[in-house]
Formats: sequence, structure tokens, C-alpha cells
Amino acid sequence: MTTRTSVQISQRTSKGPQTLEQQRFQFLIRQIEQARKAFTNLEARIQAFRRHREEKLQPAREALSRALRETVLAIDRLLDQRGWSKVDQAALRDILTGTAEVLIESAGDDPEIKAIYNKHSNVDFDTLKQDEFQRLKAEAEEFTGLDLGEDEGIHSEDDLVQRLYQEMAAREAAEQNDSDELDERGRARPSKRSVDNAQLAKQALREIYRKLASAVHPDRESDASRREEKNALMQRINQAYAANDLLSLFEIQIEIDQLDPDQIGNLGAQRLRHYNRLLAEQLEQLRGKIRTLEASAGAEYDAEGFDSQKMALQVRGQARRLRAEVTRQEQFLRVLADKAATRRWLKQQRRFASFDEDEE
Repeated sequence: MTTRTSVQISQRTSKGPQTLEQQRFQFLIRQIEQARKAFTNLEARIQAFRRHREEKLQPAREALSRALRETVLAIDRLLDQRGWSKVDQAALRDILTGTAEVLIESAGDDPEIKAIYNKHSNVDFDTLKQDEFQRLKAEAEEFTGLDLGEDEGIHSEDDLVQRLYQEMAAREAAEQNDSDELDERGRARPSKRSVDNAQLAKQALREIYRKLASAVHPDRESDASRREEKNALMQRINQAYAANDLLSLFEIQIEIDQLDPDQIGNLGAQRLRHYNRLLAEQLEQLRGKIRTLEASAGAEYDAEGFDSQKMALQVRGQARRLRAEVTRQEQFLRVLADKAATRRWLKQQRRFASFDEDEE
């Protein structure tokens, strides 16, 4: 079996210099190879950034979660003591429930913290979250005009956003179908020739697939180790065919000695046109995947596109803010460790609030 998988046409074929179709074929192959590398590199950069982000932020997040948890436990112990005024009790309960809510939502379900929340709140945590979820769902439906259906399968805000995206995609597809119907009633339509060429291009792809499947099919292999190899190869063939990935099918043909790369240049002009059509579609799909990956990575980190240098600066800023918050929370814990100091702190907060109201 050959190791050559490069798909290219020599500058001079057996029939003379390259034709325009042969030049276009070679150009598209190069562009697809570059797009593949760009996509792979982008994926690698995004994964590297995610690891970098977690390494920088996770220690501070964990430290903040521990401090917040200790804060809830400390205030719960204080409220179990006698001698608090109603005003101080109310203030401490507000701090406790607010801190517990942040902690559960950021660090995940914590039965002990949830029980403390329910102990000091007028509404238990799960009921509160369900009411908030229903309000959020109603607002989303009102804003978009979509019916998001029953709550089955929706257990969080992320689930709700996913359902919203699904319904929006379904509406866009329906609108596209309506547009197609309008085309049938007189708007611009693809020419019959264009449709026929598209069908012929698909047929050319199908022919390559069938030829490969016939040569590789694992059921026809008696040797167990070879059958395993052919199973893996058949999976690659099926994936390439499903994705209309003509270049990968070419590469597999060369890999199993089914296609001589030196003979590609001698293909007929019509067949090359069909291949070029498929390659152009494949190139556009690859570029679309790159754009989508950049946009989704940017949206994941609240940025426009994916710029690892700018986003690394953002991560450093987030890490500094998290560490500062940990320091503030630890200072507050030292106050909560002493009942008299907590009383003085609450009195001071009321004085600050009163001063702010006077300023307004």
C-alpha cells in the first residue's frame, strides 16, 4: 500500500499544459488543505486557551467558593445566638440567602447550604428557582414570539437557551421553505442546467464512494486484524461521504492504491467540472465551520471572534478581580468570627446606606 496521499496535477499532463478546469481543481485542493489546517489550528488554539483560562481562574474560583461557604455557615451560627435586633436579623438573613444563592448557582448543588438557605428564607430554594425560571421562559416567549413548549427536558437556564435556539432554527427553516414556495410561483429559480449539474456532481461523488466501499468492505475480509483495519477505514469513508468530503475520498483512494495521483490530470473535462463543483462546496463548508467556530468561541467568552491575545488579557483581569473578591470575603469572615464586630459592621452599613440616601 502506498503512503502517497497528495492530490495534485502536474503542471504538464500527458495531454499538454493544464487546462482551466485542471488549474481550478488544483487551486481548490490547495485551498481546502489550507482551510483544514486553519480549522485544526483554531481548534487547538481554543483548547489551549480553555486550559490556560482554567489554570488561571480555577484556583481563585475554588478559594472564593470556600470563603462563600464559610460565610453562610458563619452567619447561620450567628443567627442561632440570642441578642440580635430584628433589623440585624433581617440584614444577616439577606446576606446569608444572597450568598447561598450565588454559591449554589456557581459551585453546584450543596444540600447543606440549601438546607441553611431554606431555614432562613420565606421560600425554599427550589421553589424560588422554579418561579424565576417560569418568569424567564415567559419573557423569552414574549420577546421572540416563540412557543417553547413544555418544561420537560429543561432543567436550567442553559437548557432554556438551547430550546430557544432550536425553536429559532425551526422557525428559520420554515421561513426558508416559504421562500422556496415563492420561488416556485415566479421568483428566481435555479436553472435546469444548474440542477442537472448538481445532480451529476453528486452522482460522481456517489460513484467514488461505491468503488471504495466495494474495495474496503470489512465483511469480505477473513483475517481478523485486517477486518479491524477495514472497519476503521470504512468508517472514514462513510464519514467523508456523509460530509460530501471529496478530497478525503480521493486521499483514501490513493492510500489504498485505487487511484494514481499522477493520472488525475488526465480525467475528462466534464468529470473535472463535477469534481470542482463538489470541491468548491466543500471549501465553502470548511470556511463556514471556521467562521462558526470563531463566533462560538467568542460568544463563550463574551468577545467578538476569537483573539487569544486579547482574551488572555481579559483572563488576567478576571483573575485579579477574583483574587480581590477572595480577599474581601476573607476579611468579612474575620468580622463574622466576632459577634460584637459583626454588630459594629452592621451598624456601619446602615450608616453608609443612610448617607447614600441623603446624598440622593
